[in-house]
Amino acid sequence: MQTRGPRAPSPEQLIETPRLLLISVTEAMLQAERKGRGLGQLLGAIVPNTWPPEYWDQKAIDYLYERIHRNPHSRGWCRYVAVKQTSAPPVLIGGCGCTRPPETLEEVEIGYSILKEFRRHGYVTEAINGLVPWIFAHSPAHSVCAQTYPHLAASIGVLRKCGFVLDGSGKDPGTVLFRLKRPNH
Repeated sequence: MQTRGPRAPSPEQLIETPRLLLISVTEAMLQAERKGRGLGQLLGAIVPNTWPPEYWDQKAIDYLYERIHRNPHSRGWCRYVAVKQTSAPPVLIGGCGCTRPPETLEEVEIGYSILKEFRRHGYVTEAINGLVPWIFAHSPAHSVCAQTYPHLAASIGVLRKCGFVLDGSGKDPGTVLFRLKRPNH
C-alpha cells in the first residue's frame, strides 16, 4: 500500500475566513515591502501607515524573500498577510504563517503578528483557526506549535482559544511553547 505525501499547496491558494483573506506572500510583495511602496496595489488593499506589525522587520522580509526565491515551492509554507475583507476597501492588518515547509517535519511551527489598532477584535484567533486546518490538510504534521513570551497574555490567550496547550519551554530563550495535536492523532 502506498502512502501519499502531503498535498502540494498551490502558491495562489487563499485561505478565507469570515472576515479575513489570508494571502500567501510573493516575491513581488516582499520586493514592494523592501521598497516601501506598491504593496497595497498588489493586494488591492489599503496599507495603514502603521504597517508593518511588530516583529515584521527588514530582517524577516529579507529572510522570506531569499527563502521563496530559492525555493518557490515553499511559498505557501511561508507567510500569509491578513487582509480584513469586511471593510471597503479591504485593509491589510497583519500576518501569520509557518516557519518552515513540513515535508519531513512531524510538527509545524507557526507565528503571527497584527497591527496594534486591530488587536483584541479576534482577528488573530480567526487567522490561526483558518491556517491550522490548512496545515493539517496539506501536510503529514502530527502537531502545530507556537512559541511566545510568558508576559504576552494576549498571545497566550489566542493560542488557548485556538485549542493549543502549554507544553514547556520554547526553543528560543525566555519563550514558552504551545502545541495543538492533529485531531484523531
